Amino acid sequence: MSRLRISLSLLFSTLALILTTVCSSDAYKLRQANEPPTPVAIPWLTGPLLTPSGHVIPTGHLNVEPYQYVTTTYGFFDKHWAPHSAPKFYTLQTQVPFQYGFAKKFDFAFTPNAFWKHTDGASHWDFGDATFQIDYQLINDTPGSWWPAIRLTAAVNIPFGKFQKLSASSLGTDIGGSGTWQPAASIVFSRLFTFHGPRYLATRFFFGYTPTVPVHVKGLNAYGGGEGTRGKIYSGNSFTGLIGLEYTWTQRWALALDINYSHENKIRFSGKSIAPIGAPSSEQWSLAPAIEYNWSAYVGAIAGCWFTLGGRNSSEFASGIIAINIYR
Repeated sequence: MSRLRISLSLLFSTLALILTTVCSSDAYKLRQANEPPTPVAIPWLTGPLLTPSGHVIPTGHLNVEPYQYVTTTYGFFDKHWAPHSAPKFYTLQTQVPFQYGFAKKFDFAFTPNAFWKHTDGASHWDFGDATFQIDYQLINDTPGSWWPAIRLTAAVNIPFGKFQKLSASSLGTDIGGSGTWQPAASIVFSRLFTFHGPRYLATRFFFGYTPTVPVHVKGLNAYGGGEGTRGKIYSGNSFTGLIGLEYTWTQRWALALDINYSHENKIRFSGKSIAPIGAPSSEQWSLAPAIEYNWSAYVGAIAGCWFTLGGRNSSEFASGIIAINIYR
C-alpha cells in the first residue's frame, strides 16, 4: 500500500504545480462563493464543496452558505491501509458559515455546527464546535497578470460541543466537539482560466496546518478512556491539502470536484486511565464530486457526495452534501 500512497502524493503534487503555475492573460476576477459580481462577463459559480476561495469578502458585503451533510461511517482503515467493516454510524450535520467583509482586504467568518447522530439503537442531538477566522487578502488576481489570488487565514476552534463525561450507552453519539480552543493557519490560492465560449475552469488550492494543543479530560471522552480517566490529551499536529476544481458548460450549470488529503500525528495522553485513550498517526484521501446550478451571480446551489479513497488508521465514510450560497 506504500506504493499507492506514494503515487497519490505524486499525483496531488503534480496537479498543484501545474495548475498554480500556468498563467492565463485573459483571466477575470471571479466571484467563487464569496467574491462580488463584476461588470465583465464571468461565470456564475458557488465554489466547490470543500475547498475555500482565495478571495476575501469586500467591505460591507455578506456571504452565507448553509450546508447539510448526511454521512454514513461504515468502516475503518488499519495501519497497513487495509479497509475493514464496522457498525454503521449515521450523522446528520447542519453547518452555516457566515462571512463578512469588515475592512479593506479583511473579512471574518463564523461557522456554527449542529449534529444528530445514530448507531445501533443509540441517538443523540447536540451543538458541535464552531470556528472563527480572520482572512487577509495577500494578493488579488487581476486581468493581464499571472498571479493567482492568495488569501491567508488565522482560525480558532470554539469548543461548544460536548467532549467528556460521556455516556457509555450513547455509543459515541453524544460526542459534539474536541474540547479545545485549537488554532489553525492556512493559505488559499484561486485562479480562473478561460476557454472558447462559456467554458471556464476555476481552480483553488488550500494548505492548512493545525498545531498540538493540550486538552484536560475526565472520564469517558471523545479521545477514549473511561471511568477514572484523568489527565491531558495532546492532539497531534495536522495538515490538510485540498484541490478544488470547477468547470462550466453554461452560465448556470457547472461541475465541481474536490481532492482532499489529510494527515494527523499521534494523539498522546498523559495521566491516569485504565481504558485505551489516544490514537496513532493517521492519513486519509477522499474525493467530493458535485454539480452546481446558479440562478444569478448572487445565488446558487451545489449538491454532491464526499467519500474516502483510502486511509491509514482512519475512518471509511460516504456523505451526501447540499448547500445554497447567498451573497449580499
